[in-house]
Formats: sequence, C-alpha cells, structure tokens
Amino acid sequence: MNRTLRCPLCHDALTLGASAAHCPRGHSFDRAREGYFNLLPVQHKNSLDPGDDADMVAARRAFLEAGFYSRFRDTLAGLLAPLQPAHLIDSGCGEGWYTTALATTAQATTAFDISKNAIKRAAKRDAAITWLVASSNAIPLEEASADALVAIFSPLDTAEAARVLKPGAALLIAAPGEKHLWELREALYDEVRPHQAEKWQEELQRHFNFHSEARVQFTMNLPGNATVQQLLKMTPHYWRASREKRTQVEQLSSLVMQADFRILQFRRKA
Repeated sequence: MNRTLRCPLCHDALTLGASAAHCPRGHSFDRAREGYFNLLPVQHKNSLDPGDDADMVAARRAFLEAGFYSRFRDTLAGLLAPLQPAHLIDSGCGEGWYTTALATTAQATTAFDISKNAIKRAAKRDAAITWLVASSNAIPLEEASADALVAIFSPLDTAEAARVLKPGAALLIAAPGEKHLWELREALYDEVRPHQAEKWQEELQRHFNFHSEARVQFTMNLPGNATVQQLLKMTPHYWRASREKRTQVEQLSSLVMQADFRILQFRRKA
C-alpha cells in the first residue's frame, strides 16, 4: 500500500485499494484497467487531453526501445544507484522506458505524467511501480515523502519538487546539452543556436543546493526512414518547424547526429 499519496482535491492522505483510492473526506479515484490512477482533476487540466498525444507516445516508445538512448539512461541509473532511495519519484515519466530502469535503484517508485496516453502504456510495464496521471505543478504526494526525484526533459515546478522531497534528498534533472540533436535542428530551421541553460536553474537556488553535473555525449546513426520519423515525432521540433522543412526530414532515409545530455544534481536544502 502506498502511504505517501495525497488527494488532489483536498490534500488528505489517500489509501490505495485493489480497485480505487480513497481519502477520509470521501473523494474516490478508480484504478484504471491498466493499473494506474488518474489524479489530475479537471480544474488542473489546460486542455481536454493534455500532454503528449498517442502518436508522439508511440513514436517515442519505438525510438527508445531501439536502444538509441541506452547510454544516457544507464548513466542516469548509475548516478541514482549509490543514493539507494527508499522512495523515488519520476516526474513526467512518459511511457515509462526510463522509469523501469531507474526503479531498480529504489525500494519504491512513484511515476507520473500529465499525458493519459503515456501512462496507459507505462502502467503495463511494471505493476510494482505506482503509476499516476498527474501534474508536476500539483504533485499528489505528501510533503517530505521522497528521497529522490528525477525529471527527464520534463517541465518541473521547483517549489513542488522541494515540497515532496525530504531535506537532503536528491533532485536529478536531465536537460539537452548545447549540441543535442544538432543535425536534426539544422535540417528543420534556417538558424540553429546552442541550447541555453534553463530559466528554472535560478529558481532552484531558493530550495536546492547544486551538487554536480554529468555530461553524456555520443553520435547516433539512425539507419532508416522509420527511425528518423520516430525521432522527429517524439520531439517538440515536429510542431515548431515549418511544414515544408518537416516534410523534407520525414523523407530522409537515414541521419547521423549528436546526442548531448546534461544531468544536473541538486540536494534539497534543510
């Protein structure tokens, strides 16, 4: 039984049962047949179907399961392993490819994403993980209930992350390095600039101390048109680029490009 969840409506503790989760005030949330709980109230949604759509989720799953990002995933898991978190949170977990690897470092794992399309797929991976449809802006977890939180290419509310982490707990944020997917971006835009440091880094200083940074860089060879399309569809560049440029990339039979990841570690201030 997960004793760390809280009701998204009244913030009382949630008790998980076989078919539903309940709080003392009578709010109830059914367990979906895939095994997840939807703890994203209508008033917290910014659209009828927020987050990644089914096509984006399917493309990302196919690309990740082909192993192109395995070196990055394994590095991230290697950084978590010495911490031995009793409770790990994967914020913005997507379809769960990273989560299942990271969960091996922890005693218990809670993973959530705002996309129901993603969580439906994720929940089929490992029934031992608590899977939720939820927002990082209103994490349905009790205060100081987690020992580590990971956010991989995912928006993060730093105040909420600080609220659910114990003093001294670890926050790991994975972000694109300066040259990440450089060749893809060159094919999509007339001008390409290196990725800049995220704005949230300044906000983090209120609640966290910087610990360390790791870089993961390697070259990927995408061997076929299907793989090129999968990568394109799983990134925000699919929507940002012009239709003309996007069509040109969708017709490529192969693509060689750089992968460049930054993994930033922080510790929750006392």
